[in-house]
Amino acid sequence: MKSLPPVSLRACAIASALLLSGAAHAQFSTDGYFRAGTGAGTKDNSVQCFALSGDGLKYRLGNECDTYVEVNLKNTFKVGDLQFSGNIMPVWAGSGTSASDAGLGQAFLEGSGFDFAPKVNFWAGKRYYGRSEIHITDTKYTQLDGTGAGADNIEALGGKFGVAYFRRDTAKNGATPPADTGWGTASRVNLEYSTNNVNPGGWLRILAGFVHSEETYVDGTGNTIDGRKGASLTIQHYQHNLFELGGGNTIWLQYAQGSSGLNGGFAKAFNNPGTDGNDWVPDQTGNNWLEDHSTAKNYRIADTFTWQVGAFGGQVLAHLQESDNVHPTSPFKTRGTTVGGRVAYAFTTNFKLVGEAGVSTKKVGDNDTQRLTKFTIAPTLATGTGFSDRPELRLFYTRANWNDAAAAGGNGLPTDKTSGNRYGVQAEIWW
Repeated sequence: MKSLPPVSLRACAIASALLLSGAAHAQFSTDGYFRAGTGAGTKDNSVQCFALSGDGLKYRLGNECDTYVEVNLKNTFKVGDLQFSGNIMPVWAGSGTSASDAGLGQAFLEGSGFDFAPKVNFWAGKRYYGRSEIHITDTKYTQLDGTGAGADNIEALGGKFGVAYFRRDTAKNGATPPADTGWGTASRVNLEYSTNNVNPGGWLRILAGFVHSEETYVDGTGNTIDGRKGASLTIQHYQHNLFELGGGNTIWLQYAQGSSGLNGGFAKAFNNPGTDGNDWVPDQTGNNWLEDHSTAKNYRIADTFTWQVGAFGGQVLAHLQESDNVHPTSPFKTRGTTVGGRVAYAFTTNFKLVGEAGVSTKKVGDNDTQRLTKFTIAPTLATGTGFSDRPELRLFYTRANWNDAAAAGGNGLPTDKTSGNRYGVQAEIWW
């Protein structure tokens, strides 16, 4: 997880106190997640993990080099026939002890029961929204997080609709806009439809996103270049208890163009989609290629299958993603793939043996294909026999192998070797 922008811990505490003081008959609840651990291995470096840069190309068991904590504080109360809930989520994300690793992940209010639309849920603020993920790679295939407002649970056409508006008010790192990162001021609208009336045991979700960039850039010869616009589309289908194996299967078909991300969120107002490690700065020679960069397209298909048969559970996945870079003199594509899985067998109610293995590749243009394989075994203390039962306390051993192209490809892997080990302990819990 990436660290969130710095925020005062005192401010978080004050905001939480104000929220949780609430109404006289309010009901308080919490949910959250954290992971923490330590390890050693490659060059005695406890923070050496093994991955290729890009979505879905890191298997996380025994391969996470940070501490991440999020605790959502929720106060639910009624005002007449209306029901409201206020949410504050302090977050800590990092590998050190700096206060700058603290942040505010969520701060939003939602309400329902309004007389003109009693079943519709309205919300406003900063929140995590519309997320869906594959757990073993910690990849969120839809992630609409941001500051905005919306309404969902709107019943129509045999399903439910939702609409949300998000605003990105400041450019990244305080620049206006920053030529080296490509972020900038923008607005986004997301439309969503979901229904379980598609097939027995099936659930369908259609998610669209539309981004309007408000940034401009003046190049070295005085030409004004507009930030690119964007659009995205996700079709997600979930099949419950596929093959009667006690789990389910989810498939994502995704497309994005310009400044819209494959996950339905914001991408860059300038530069390329940011998935290939070759970000271009705005052209200083008068070439206005950035004006046409809204044509940059991204595609992704991913499938994950989860099962639980008695004491044996697991999750497997396959993922393919392709992204354009449309620079006029040297266009290229970046392709990332991965196939892998995690299995867990419970010998007793409180002891599991967990294993994970995956093979990931990445090819940038005509460069050599980057390849990384990773294997982990982890004796685990648990609270139940299920694959998703948490908390877990783990011992782990991880082995990774990579080629020279992966070492040279900006993935943070050692360049003086093509294999590495890591061993250690980790705790993980969600509630």
